[in-house]
Amino acid sequence: MLQTLRDKTTGWVAVAILVLLSVPFAFFGVENYFQAQVPTYVAKVNKVEIDQDQFRQRFEDHRSRMRQMLGDRYDAREFDTPIVKRQVLESMIDEEVLRQAATKYGLVVAPATLQKEIADIDAFHVNGSFDANQYKLVLAGAGMTPRGFEARMASDLLTRTMPMGVSQSSIVTDAYVNDYLALRDQTRSFDYLVLPAPAEDAIGEISDQDIGAYYDAHPDSYQSPETFEVEYVELDASKLDVDERPDEATLRQRYEENKGRYIEPEERLASHILIQTPANADAAAVQAAQSKAQAIAEKARADGADFAALARESSEDPGSSAAGGELGWIERGVTDAAFEAALFSMEPGVSDPVKGADGWHVIWLREIKAETGKGFEDVRVDLEKEYLESERERRYSDRAGRLIDAIYRDPSTLDNAAAELDLTVQKAGPFTRAGEPGLFSNPDVLRALLSDSVLVEGLVSDVVEVAPGHGIALRISRHVPAATRPLEEVKEQVEAAVRGERLAELGRDALAKALESITSIDTMKTYAEAHALEVRNAEDVGRMGATVDPSIAQAAFSLPHPVEGGSSVGSAPLVGGASAVIALTKVTDADPTKIDAAQREMIRDQLAQAIGGVEATELIKALRREARIDVAESRM
Repeated sequence: MLQTLRDKTTGWVAVAILVLLSVPFAFFGVENYFQAQVPTYVAKVNKVEIDQDQFRQRFEDHRSRMRQMLGDRYDAREFDTPIVKRQVLESMIDEEVLRQAATKYGLVVAPATLQKEIADIDAFHVNGSFDANQYKLVLAGAGMTPRGFEARMASDLLTRTMPMGVSQSSIVTDAYVNDYLALRDQTRSFDYLVLPAPAEDAIGEISDQDIGAYYDAHPDSYQSPETFEVEYVELDASKLDVDERPDEATLRQRYEENKGRYIEPEERLASHILIQTPANADAAAVQAAQSKAQAIAEKARADGADFAALARESSEDPGSSAAGGELGWIERGVTDAAFEAALFSMEPGVSDPVKGADGWHVIWLREIKAETGKGFEDVRVDLEKEYLESERERRYSDRAGRLIDAIYRDPSTLDNAAAELDLTVQKAGPFTRAGEPGLFSNPDVLRALLSDSVLVEGLVSDVVEVAPGHGIALRISRHVPAATRPLEEVKEQVEAAVRGERLAELGRDALAKALESITSIDTMKTYAEAHALEVRNAEDVGRMGATVDPSIAQAAFSLPHPVEGGSSVGSAPLVGGASAVIALTKVTDADPTKIDAAQREMIRDQLAQAIGGVEATELIKALRREARIDVAESRM
């Protein structure tokens, strides 16, 4: 066999194989056969990948929002589950299919729309109105630039454009409103019979064997909670003494380094008309476009000219033409270099055509907002305050680093680290996995507490930041695992549970027997007489059941319409083990003409919003069906 293989790998056969192999090597290179192609996406929508970093950032944003919303009720474990992760990923997939659909159909976000959306965000307001300096400060604090934030906002707006358009285009006719009102205010008439809860003595004797069997079958119902007692040390920058006061030179240097925060740059309010020229256009086409732009510029300069109307008629910029060429306030560094140079060198009025990357621009400079700012003396107090805060942060960072080093040297105890940094070892607990008010309600602290190194190995945690400039390191001093409480401690609870279960079973049996006999109003009356019960009548009951038990009203509205002269029979469970048998005799739709015009319009708006929401959801489902979506759950 070996000799046969050697024969077949020499001579012309070997040459043919080498020739075949050389083809893919020539096209793709040898390295492609040795580089492992490892996909990293969490999901792929058509050819666009949602990578792990994008997903993790969105997931962390979601958890942060929920933490702020729930406060002390936030439990990190409830949100770190495959179900929640998949929900977050599904929302990202929805956004991507909407983004791709918007691009496919040529939808764009007008600059004026983006500007208004940003200006409406409260975080950028000072004294109730948008402040450009505050805008930059907030973004800088979040590690973002205005250009990056605006690109993200534009992308978000683009994903909302289609579903918003669909949801706002719902039409609710008068007939639809009438049908809704007739159904909403419908009333029902019925007779009903209340079957009392079984008597206590009907359940018979409950033996120790019965109690033991129920206890053994429900161990989770009788657990003592898992508890923790901890010791910890705390670092808080706000409590650090900072005696130093910065000198004049330090403050002035700080002012110069952060001058951009105190200076509002020059801005110019502009509109434009674009005559596009393709990248591969020849000289004649470029000249023709320039001539066209020049003619438009001359029209725009004429007395009484309407620049916005000219832009809507002639501009080839899909992002601004519909808005009359409106670009809003522009500062340096945000537009095409040639466009910016022309805009910031001209006086208010209409320019000659300016050649930009995408064609010829006719610029209308409408207003100039000069550079403004605060001098050193105006911000001296703020600079000193910031210096002291940064000094505290520096000292906090230094002490936190020393604490980490001390814990690393001996992670089995907090005593040595506390002595080295002159900290007090504090105690907390006992408390459960849900924590307790204060430091031990923080989800990051609880996550550290339940980590393997702390919970299983008994070591000191890393320094956990509970807030900026505020951190703790902790160690479990006593851990009591959850355990099933002895039967002797919970015997009364178990006996009560057995009694309740038997009463419920007897109640279900009694109701089943009653329903076998009751098939109409007449048989209900017969049954009532035989069991010394009272048949009650309820006329024109609304959905809220104001005149009867709401459980009975809800059951009555779930029954089918009775045939003429007949009844529909059903039942409803009541509190305390009782139940009711219901015989529905009449259904009366409401008269929608009795609702005044103002209320009808309010209801129409509510229905339009509800229907629009459903239609927007269906739009997303339809787009998803058309897309190829691959999900890699193992990478979430």
